[in-house]
Amino acid sequence: MGPRSKLSRFSAIAVIAVLAAIAIFLPELVGLGWHMAYGPEATYRGWRIPVPAGWFAARHGKSLTLEHMLHIPLLPGVPTVVFLPMQSGRDLPFDPAIWTRVQTDIQSRRGYQLADMRHVESDGTPGYCWEFVKRTDNSRWWITCLMPSENLSADFSGLHGFAAAFYAILPGIRRRNGQP
Repeated sequence: MGPRSKLSRFSAIAVIAVLAAIAIFLPELVGLGWHMAYGPEATYRGWRIPVPAGWFAARHGKSLTLEHMLHIPLLPGVPTVVFLPMQSGRDLPFDPAIWTRVQTDIQSRRGYQLADMRHVESDGTPGYCWEFVKRTDNSRWWITCLMPSENLSADFSGLHGFAAAFYAILPGIRRRNGQP
């Protein structure tokens, strides 16, 4: 084996090692890069929304999406949080019992069943969260949260292990510049 052959083999191994390191650390690099560029929060409709370490934010039309990259991105259950305006106006009275029925009906058609309901708060604004579990896979969750007085909704979808990270985001939401 000549010197060129050894150099070629070393170069190939080095390239494979660098590509493997990038693939292994890609989720951390994307999250770190987003945080270096934008800081610890994203703004959305007058709100400052915390973006946890390892997550990044992106705008899609009227929504703000937070996503956590997994080391194996092809696996189902990539944790995602989507913020959207509520689908009803501020002038309509909010009735949690009606919303429970509506959300249960919607999620039932998607293969989820209601597991629990929680009261939450963001910057002094009360809200409600409905937790749904996939009937065929109880590790898959869908959580819908509404803050009716602010016309704000937040939906989490992903593996149950990431639900705590979602709930940690909600109390950190603050009004931007003190504006409602």
